[in-house]
Amino acid sequence: MTESRLTIVFLLSILLKWILFDFFWCLQTTFTSFSRPETYLNALWLTWLLLFPLICFRAVKTTLVICFLLDLLLIANLMYFRTYYTIIPLNSYLLAGNLKDFTGSVWLSFRVTDLLFFLLTLIPGIVWWHSYRNKTPHSLFRSRKWGTYTGILLLLTLFPAWEIIRHNGFRKAYESLQNANMYSCATPMYTVFGSLYYDYIKGTVPYTPEIEETISVWLAEHVTRPIPLPDAEYRKNCILILAESLESWVLETLYEGIEITPCLNKLLTDSATLYAPHVLTQVKGGRSIDAQLLVNTGLYPVATGTYSTQFPDSYYPSVIKAFKEQHPDARAYTLTVDKHIVWNQHRVSPAFGYDGLIDRKGFIVDEAVGPRKKVGDVSFLRQCAEKVATGEVWDKQGANFLQCVTYSGHSPFVLPDELKRVSFPDATPRIMKDYMTMANYTDYAIGQFIRLLKEQGIYEETMIVITGDHEGLADFRETLVQSTAGKGVVSEELFTPLIILNAPVGMRYEEVMGQIDIFPTLLDVLGLSTYTWRGLGRSILDPEKKGFAIDPRNQIKGNTTGLSAEEITFAGKGWEISDHIIRYDYWGNQIQERKGMQITQTGAEERRKNFK
Repeated sequence: MTESRLTIVFLLSILLKWILFDFFWCLQTTFTSFSRPETYLNALWLTWLLLFPLICFRAVKTTLVICFLLDLLLIANLMYFRTYYTIIPLNSYLLAGNLKDFTGSVWLSFRVTDLLFFLLTLIPGIVWWHSYRNKTPHSLFRSRKWGTYTGILLLLTLFPAWEIIRHNGFRKAYESLQNANMYSCATPMYTVFGSLYYDYIKGTVPYTPEIEETISVWLAEHVTRPIPLPDAEYRKNCILILAESLESWVLETLYEGIEITPCLNKLLTDSATLYAPHVLTQVKGGRSIDAQLLVNTGLYPVATGTYSTQFPDSYYPSVIKAFKEQHPDARAYTLTVDKHIVWNQHRVSPAFGYDGLIDRKGFIVDEAVGPRKKVGDVSFLRQCAEKVATGEVWDKQGANFLQCVTYSGHSPFVLPDELKRVSFPDATPRIMKDYMTMANYTDYAIGQFIRLLKEQGIYEETMIVITGDHEGLADFRETLVQSTAGKGVVSEELFTPLIILNAPVGMRYEEVMGQIDIFPTLLDVLGLSTYTWRGLGRSILDPEKKGFAIDPRNQIKGNTTGLSAEEITFAGKGWEISDHIIRYDYWGNQIQERKGMQITQTGAEERRKNFK
């Protein structure tokens, strides 16, 4: 076999890796990118670039190592995409150590078909070993490989160069795909490396007067107003429960005669309960920590990466800061069974206005759940109630705000047999059965928590907000909704519930809303009408609110009847505005004084000096 034939084998191998990656990616999105020439030409250009050691130096072993590393990169990003619907952010590669707390979820994202990438590396390796490894290479300079390689590379560069010039730069070319039809096509068309490069240059764009004006103009047009509730009884305490991966479809559902969430179902019948079953998941790469951003601040996640690791020192207006304006001596704590360093929670909590963070060290692992044997939801919420009773996180004479972040619902939904309270038929798909069993466990945990609060005599004066931090079934959803067991049971949409107990107004909101709408809704039901910042969403108590929301992939969910294209475009623009607000610390730089919210640039250390 000649050297050129071996080169062709390697070229086809690497080129097929890109196509295989794109195919797996598009299975969850759209195959539109396969009809675009950029998808193939960019892949061919990058393939030729990766063949440099082989063609110019006959470095076969080096090329095999490159192929193997490429396999790891592509598989890792596919696994990440199946949960987060994006590539691994550039800065997250430095946080790989955090994965040891989520190994079960990581392996659940692996597919046997991913091994095809390694097979495509093995094939040229076998060909080289059997037909080429003992042959003497031709002289490098006599064969003029450098000139040939460079000439072909320049020729292949012409098309991507023309595309960049035509769009006035790579960033604008990439961002031209950020619409509902092409949003998911960017990575297949520009490869993982193109997306990583965009991630990098996105962070180098300077803050300009034009960007500041764009933010100010959009916010001025985004007019929202507090919704007064005449004769309403506002509670002086609030407990926010962010239930890991809790989806709406398990509520009020009887599966094979079994009630999945009996405790929550009973609470929904209370006249003082506000319930919205169709809250669209809007988290991105930060998942749970993004949910905290959406609910606590009324801001969307940043365009790339996570706000908590990139911009922990930006100023964040929040429901906690609004609550403390109304109740100056209020105490506010975040309680979680994760380590305080996971997603930078120890910096996010004080940025949002919480006085303290109690992490896994503050809880006894007397009921281990999940691959990492963390405190189960029943034990966690029981210990939270105990900390309330002892006054560790609660002032019975004053106002209080707690954020309790559960863990058990994290995939792969592993619950020890002795903790299971229900049993489903064997014919039920395993992932569906495990998910419903875990939802039942979390439901029982919340029910016991409510019981303990009632026994302590603080339930009636406390508003309790229960919501899922995000959906949980990831790419298993499509299979489940088409299965015999899951059809008509598992929701096709990424909906989490919003349940508010002891709300000043009981109601059931059936329209689609976004997680972004929870923040202004909380301001209304807590009576925090004087806080100027109303977030980027709209309260569901507002009769003028439209029943739709826009997900991270720019897809519109809900009822858009009567809405103009301009109104929908304006709403979608909120994602970009939010990214600018966080990325450039808009509020910190404005140094504005507004009625109900005085914003000053105090610096991160001063804001955290009293944080416990």
